[in-house]
Amino acid sequence: MDPRLEAISGSLKGEILPLLEDSVSIGSSTSNHICISDSLISPRHCLVKKKGDQFEVRDLESQNGTYVNELPVKQRFLEHGDRISIGNSLFIFLTDEEQYALLARYYQMVEYGLIGESPLMKEIHRSVLRVGPTASTVLIRGESGTGKELAAHAIHLNSPRKNMPFVAINCAALSEHLLESELFGHEKGSFTGAIAQKKGRLEFAEGGAVFLDEVGELAPGLQAKLLRMLETREFERVGGAHLIRVNIRLLAATNRNLEQAIREGTFRADLYYRLAVITLTMPPLRECRDDIPLLAGHFIARFCKQAGRRVMGISPHAQACLTGYDWPGNVRELQNALERAVVLGSGNAIQAEDLPRSVLEASSPAKSAAPDYREAIWNLKRQLILQAIKQAEGSRTEAAKALGMHPNHLHRLIHNLKLEIKKPGGSQK
Repeated sequence: MDPRLEAISGSLKGEILPLLEDSVSIGSSTSNHICISDSLISPRHCLVKKKGDQFEVRDLESQNGTYVNELPVKQRFLEHGDRISIGNSLFIFLTDEEQYALLARYYQMVEYGLIGESPLMKEIHRSVLRVGPTASTVLIRGESGTGKELAAHAIHLNSPRKNMPFVAINCAALSEHLLESELFGHEKGSFTGAIAQKKGRLEFAEGGAVFLDEVGELAPGLQAKLLRMLETREFERVGGAHLIRVNIRLLAATNRNLEQAIREGTFRADLYYRLAVITLTMPPLRECRDDIPLLAGHFIARFCKQAGRRVMGISPHAQACLTGYDWPGNVRELQNALERAVVLGSGNAIQAEDLPRSVLEASSPAKSAAPDYREAIWNLKRQLILQAIKQAEGSRTEAAKALGMHPNHLHRLIHNLKLEIKKPGGSQK
């Protein structure tokens, strides 16, 4: 066994740090075995300590916490492949020489945001690693919110062009005229308001990659111009008379059925075949339910840092709600739901009642004659808070003391439960 930490992100990114001492300290102070320059890291942040044949990570009462596999820890024994997050740095704990390179490349995907260990997501990771080093055009398909732009960015960062620009543009966000100007640029005086020459996104991406999101929304005229650029690697600015040659890699994404659009005459077949040299399909979250706890842990850790909260995990009931919901908005919807739960929740774990009602209602079994469990909990919380505020004569600070919670937590609960609190005198607040 040759235990070590590999820095996947942060100021030490790319470094391999052997664990040669029985106790290795990590922090921002230069007195540590591993010193990291990061304002989010405490002077003495954590220890990685050898105990027999095992290694344990121990948080040293750091300001922003130590996380293992996206969950905050006080102390925990490490296993091969565990992810240790402190501040802006991510490390992998490695002991198995044979799997070292594989895990290192896999957790690059985690850094890019392509999180998941389900068979479908592992296939996405393998595809990104195979496709990245090539120059081929890639069409990324999938429903909204599945991470198509993250996949495109990961492909770019695994390519020889990774140090060159990655320029993204949403084809559905602009009118045909504005999109043409954004992509190809325009000459001075080419249309009303064109008071100066403007370079397009294709020129700004020289040597790098252009990502066209929602490429299926391109108007017919722009489809023809894009096809010509792909075939010749040349184009003219709007109102221009000379050709501009570019060296770019094109990546595109769509949530539309382009084959059907071709049959309906709204998308060019020749452009489709130019774009779909390699096709990658992002799976919907409902087909990767095993990845939901991992994604949830990742998002909770991120939003806890932003909100200044410490959440130690997810209750079993909340976990069941998350995995039982179909997530029509996919990963983006899950992310938004967990941000809401972190901001509005008050306990040290995410509870079912912290989640959006849409998740609770869709995840619950058919109602029986017995009272709904979640509704009963919500009603009980409402009654306790209203009674405490009444006894405190309207003082939320005194009510929070009586309930044994911080005033900020009480404020979040009042907002979360949609309580209307009357001030003394009868007005509502």
